[in-house]
Amino acid sequence: VDGHANRCRRCDSVSCADCQVSFYGDDYRKHTSCMTEVERYEKKGPQPKKKKLSPQEIWMEVVQSSVEVAPAHLKHNLQVIADLDNVPRKPKQFQNFAANSLNLRGNQVSIVSEMWDFLKGKQEERRAADESQKAQQQQQKSASDAPKPSTTQNSNKSDNDDSDSESSSTPAQKDEKSAKDVKENATTKTDVKAVYKAMKLVLKKSEGKTLPVKRLRQQVRYTLQLDKKKSKEELKRLVNQNAKRKKFVLDGKNIRLKVD
Repeated sequence: VDGHANRCRRCDSVSCADCQVSFYGDDYRKHTSCMTEVERYEKKGPQPKKKKLSPQEIWMEVVQSSVEVAPAHLKHNLQVIADLDNVPRKPKQFQNFAANSLNLRGNQVSIVSEMWDFLKGKQEERRAADESQKAQQQQQKSASDAPKPSTTQNSNKSDNDDSDSESSSTPAQKDEKSAKDVKENATTKTDVKAVYKAMKLVLKKSEGKTLPVKRLRQQVRYTLQLDKKKSKEELKRLVNQNAKRKKFVLDGKNIRLKVD
């Protein structure tokens, strides 16, 4: 980038070929990582995991990001070092590398120690920030993986309340509740179970628990609120089918509910 900027007149900004972001002045130096081709061309697809940086890559990011916040007397030398590759991470190798790269001799070599101390401080700040972020992510993951409180106890309590309420109801209240349940369970397409419940309910209220079959069908249709035109044949078939069950006794044209 530096070589291109020197050759190109009026080079006020450069753009990243991957993310298409423009950088003015020396801002491009901070752009040390970018999106992958999958992220660029398949944004709606599965997002790849972020690549884990090596210790050397993290160190180079520290060196490059430290330039902007460096003391005035260190900024120029750090800028030169940041433009180089494979800056050593150990103190002795760094001092030799920096002294040779900056052509420092004699008393000037002392500035290398200041640069090293400054970079190590920034490295510690980066490490502390990474550990804090990792701990926060772990805490969020633990919170999301925590088991949800069981609703079994509440469900059992509700069931017990319902059973207690049902046991304390009067026969008239039970019949009213049964009629309501039958209507709620009835659908546009009549089913065997709904007709069976309605037949029991109607016969239970009848004198002697007996009715003519035709009258029973009328009462069942009324109980289930069925359309007469659409459900007549279907209802007749279902009543006849249920009449064969052990709960009912056919006596000619009459049908009777067995008493337990």
